[in-house]
Amino acid sequence: FAYSEEFLTKCRKLRGSILLVGPLLSRFGKAAITKPGGDKIGRRRLDTHFQGFINLGATFDYDEDTELFSLCAKEGLHGKYMLLEEASVTGTANIIMAAVLAEGTTTIYNAACEPYVQQLCRLLISMGAKIEGVASNRLTIEGVSHLGGASHRILPDMIEVGSFIGMAAMTASELTIVNPHIEEMAMIPRAFERLGIRTEMRGDDLFIPAQEHYEIDTFMDGSILTIADAPWPGLSPD
Repeated sequence: FAYSEEFLTKCRKLRGSILLVGPLLSRFGKAAITKPGGDKIGRRRLDTHFQGFINLGATFDYDEDTELFSLCAKEGLHGKYMLLEEASVTGTANIIMAAVLAEGTTTIYNAACEPYVQQLCRLLISMGAKIEGVASNRLTIEGVSHLGGASHRILPDMIEVGSFIGMAAMTASELTIVNPHIEEMAMIPRAFERLGIRTEMRGDDLFIPAQEHYEIDTFMDGSILTIADAPWPGLSPD
């Protein structure tokens, strides 16, 4: 099926299809995927994903005519220390999903540590995986022979929560966001606060009152405020 036109057509429409590679490689020893699509913000390379799989022992091939990426691990995957070139969220997640069933110990340094990655690790741990360093940029994974079932509640998307805060501010509207898990949002609430947008917690819910005016904060020396994006737990560029 992975080589069928139906599968490849769907892959071309969805950036997230790249996340199928890690599980396929760890469970079946091979995986194939075409260039993922669905992304309108420019070129986003996949080197972090594929280099991670190569580090685990997979062979890699790219066919320019069909634009098909192929990976194979005939001898299985084997744990290894790796330093990621970039703290890619999907790259880290993909490598984790491959490494949990690899033989031996895998260390991922410069790993992404966004809540998305944290909850993936916690789900895998509840399924029987052995992962240390969750929420840090250094993960240690001891491969296991198999995984079991588990129940997991997905976190609210911090980017969507931030977007709704912004929409409330833009329209001078009152808004209540139910149970957004504010502790998982890092610098996002603080960034809005510095723009003069008030928020308050009411139990587990986040309340944004209607405001007619906003006063932007300044730095402690009175200079003009600047807000910059940064890797997690800094402010997400999204």
